Amino acid sequence: MAEAWQLDIRNWANQIANDFRNREGIEGVMIGGSIARGQEWQHSDLELGILVEERNPEIPYFNVIQGRGVEVIQVVRPDLETQLKQIEDGNIIPITQWPIQLWLGKVISDPTGVLKEFKTVFDSGLFTTKVIEQKLGIQYQKVKKEMVQANEFLNNNCPAAALVRMRYAMNEAILALHWRHGELPRSQNRTDSRLLQLCKNHDEMSFYTLYRDMFALDDSDTVIKTVWPKIKGEILDITRSWISGAYDFFKYAVDSNFEWGQNAGILTVYRLYIPNIGSDDEKLLGKIDNEEWVKQNTEILEFLGLNQITKEAILSLLQKFSAACDLIFLRPI
Repeated sequence: MAEAWQLDIRNWANQIANDFRNREGIEGVMIGGSIARGQEWQHSDLELGILVEERNPEIPYFNVIQGRGVEVIQVVRPDLETQLKQIEDGNIIPITQWPIQLWLGKVISDPTGVLKEFKTVFDSGLFTTKVIEQKLGIQYQKVKKEMVQANEFLNNNCPAAALVRMRYAMNEAILALHWRHGELPRSQNRTDSRLLQLCKNHDEMSFYTLYRDMFALDDSDTVIKTVWPKIKGEILDITRSWISGAYDFFKYAVDSNFEWGQNAGILTVYRLYIPNIGSDDEKLLGKIDNEEWVKQNTEILEFLGLNQITKEAILSLLQKFSAACDLIFLRPI
């Protein structure tokens, strides 16, 4: 039986979905994510799929409604109809490209019938062996791309920037590990707790340790208590340079007060994205190995886990990560 907080979240999600179904230009609505699957927690975001004739740039992806995060995923009907025909003809590639947040989604409004057809195909097709193999191949290419950039930074004596790119590679590898074990990747602000459970269940604890080392999470509580209050405003201001709605999303839906009991996972979100937000001139990525900038921004670097970085330490992490990737991507499914 659902608890009171679960009923509140589900009622809120249905209210938002019904608000969107009445907007002009929206041809269908579905609820996705953990709320649709009955796996929500007290701070779940809403992943909302909307069917449109063409993408509407005035509808932000990141939203905060009534204090909760709402990610609006626009699904373009003509494109989806083409993809459904491709799958009918035996091409599984579209399934690998569909937003996983909408798997096992709950269709709220569907006058065209396209969302119901999409749901039927997606729900039954996502975890087939062929799709998982394709997913792993896609993640492998993403990891390789990030590691090329990491090595370039390392060769140019920019170890902190190299670590930033390695963290992006680690994020892709975490997704791949979930696919390998037939599990849907979970909410990013719970990366730490969810990855811990996955690794315990499948005897992958060395990978979890490597993730913790790469994101420098051993000092999470100290950094959050002593450093975050000093630089919170500055870090949140950086998110204004991202896509529309990102500032409010980080402030309210990524637990900027660190009150949800997911400190390491939420710190992972900040340490993954903050260094790479903004134009090339604005990005911290281009500054974090500059000696003068480092001297003036020690607290930002400490919060991001990029202080006291050495080339030797990054090389050691790189070697361990390469070995971990061999186990994820090269062994048979």
